Amino acid sequence: MDNAKTLQSYNDHIDDYIAGTPQQIELDFKDWVDAALTVIPPGATVLEIGSGFGRDADYIESKGFKVIRTDAAKGFVDLLINKGHEARLLDALKDSFGTNLDMIFAHAVLLHFDPDQVLMVINKAHDCLKSGGVFAFSLKEGTGSEWSEAKLNSPRYFKYWSEADLKSLLNNSAFKNFEVSKRDSGRDMWLQVIAKK
Repeated sequence: MDNAKTLQSYNDHIDDYIAGTPQQIELDFKDWVDAALTVIPPGATVLEIGSGFGRDADYIESKGFKVIRTDAAKGFVDLLINKGHEARLLDALKDSFGTNLDMIFAHAVLLHFDPDQVLMVINKAHDCLKSGGVFAFSLKEGTGSEWSEAKLNSPRYFKYWSEADLKSLLNNSAFKNFEVSKRDSGRDMWLQVIAKK
């Protein structure tokens, strides 16, 4: 599945995305992030894939961790740099994540990929983590896939997941230690993963 159209929609509608997104992370979402952070050493470095306007990175840094901010949409990278942060372009499907990482964090990113791409990214993340490292990511619960113009009035690809299908995919991945939790945001039901190497 070609991700270029989805990325173009983000680049063309940065302001719309920010306006339609909660500016603070919400309680049960915060619980998931906090749970993932307890697995890694205090002060560790977190590679964030899909930093967007930086909300989640700001929260993780407020807990004493260092965040490497990245996004595949140049508009978000430029925005983060203009806010005074270091940030770089990183396409999860094409680019290296680096090596020996404590944690990789990807909220609402892998939902734009088809199942083969999701499995590839999960295995790539596993290979880039140090022993005991964590890959925390989230997907939307549901069935099927679609091109949706919701929120941005511009097409983005979404693949929806059942908890059973997600656990089956994880069982076929390089990760053998993982947990899946659910969160109802009031708009969507999220599946939240903490996978440990």
